[in-house]
Amino acid sequence: MAEISNIHIGSIIKQKFEESAMTPSDFADKICCDRTTLYNIFQRKSIDTERLLRISKVLNFDFYNEIYLNRYSDFFAKKVLVAIEIPEENLKNMDLPKPFLRLVLQND
Repeated sequence: MAEISNIHIGSIIKQKFEESAMTPSDFADKICCDRTTLYNIFQRKSIDTERLLRISKVLNFDFYNEIYLNRYSDFFAKKVLVAIEIPEENLKNMDLPKPFLRLVLQND
C-alpha cells in the first residue's frame, strides 16, 4: 500500500511546471511569489493548501484529486459501513451506552 506520508508535493509540482510552457519568472508571478520561493517550493515535502490551490489553477492540474485522492485512494478506503437490522427489543437487552440507546430508539 502506498503511504500518503511518502508524497513529496514539491517534486510533483516541479514536474508539472516543467511540462508547462511557462518560465520560472512567469510561474512565480502567477502564484504570487518570487523565484527563490518558487525553487524552495520544489524542495518542500508539504505545502500550504491555499498555495497548492493557486498552483493547481495556474498549472491547470488538480493536485488534490490526482495526487491525494486518486493515487492514494487505498489509504482512504479502509473503512466499510455495514448496516444491520436489529429488532428494538434486542437492542434494549444489549449492553450499549444509554445516550446511544436514547438516540437509536427515538420515536419519530
